[in-house]
Amino acid sequence: QQTDDQSTETPSESKGAPEVYKFKNPEGLPEGSEIDSQVHDAYSEAARELDLPQDKAQGMFDKVMGTLHKRGLEEQERQSNEWIAKAKADSEFGGDKLEENLGIAKKAVNEFGSEGLRDLLESRMGLGNHPEVIRFMVKVGQALSEDRFVGSNQGQAVDPNDDVAQAAKLYPSSRNSS
Repeated sequence: QQTDDQSTETPSESKGAPEVYKFKNPEGLPEGSEIDSQVHDAYSEAARELDLPQDKAQGMFDKVMGTLHKRGLEEQERQSNEWIAKAKADSEFGGDKLEENLGIAKKAVNEFGSEGLRDLLESRMGLGNHPEVIRFMVKVGQALSEDRFVGSNQGQAVDPNDDVAQAAKLYPSSRNSS
């Protein structure tokens, strides 16, 4: 029997702060995301000071962390868009030359970059859009494309012990014409 002065508390709710808060990641956070331990500890301390039970602290944690995560994603997108605009306007590699130069930069990444680097440049952080990263990759790609020295032996090796062959290669116009 329950009298009028008894609590109608549900089993999932408890009174007061627990000894240790155990927060679950809020919905919407990417799988495998971990809340920084300093953030967790600071939030636990604040919840304890307010004497929040676990379920109420979790509800506040979900709202705050979800909002912080969303705000972080918005800031990453803003930063990436700013870098894209700067890259497009860059006097060295942007403007009408942008597409061509991005192709050159991609050649450099494909030639020398690891899969990890490609993943990083294409990641949500947008590092591949940073004007200085693009500038560097364009310069590397241009260095790859520069003309290289091609020997005059037309692909044929000259025996270093054959003096006549060596002389003929070094002095082609002095051949005897009989």
